[in-house]
Amino acid sequence: MSSPAQITQQTLPDKRLQLSVPGCSFTYLRVRPGVLLVTIAGNDKGEFGTRTLDEIRLELLRHRPLELLVDASEVVGVAVSVSSEWTQFFALNRADLKRVSVLVGSKAVELTVAIAQHLSQTGRLVQIYSDPALFGAYLEKLRAE
Repeated sequence: MSSPAQITQQTLPDKRLQLSVPGCSFTYLRVRPGVLLVTIAGNDKGEFGTRTLDEIRLELLRHRPLELLVDASEVVGVAVSVSSEWTQFFALNRADLKRVSVLVGSKAVELTVAIAQHLSQTGRLVQIYSDPALFGAYLEKLRAE
């Protein structure tokens, strides 16, 4: 990843944490203890450095195993360096991740996630969704538990 840019951090009225740089944002919501929803929008060129994954690492310190949901349906691009960081994160933290569910909005992002899934050698830990309704239903199931 490239050096971190000027990152704007804010806590939204509904208690979500948002990190943003021009053209990209990450929003974090603790659905309940042990379940974290990360919503990503825009083109992640690596301007965040390790900051985006650091937020997930902090949640792993609080709650293990962690069920991670990533809504990447509004992602338009991902730098190779960013994909490599996610791959390494999955590989290093697979024992502490219960499941990773990723909603994709394009074939390019789906392929990027599938490559990270394969290279991290995490088997079926990472589940890729292309249907927002199925992803939403799974999220609602987790909220209700």
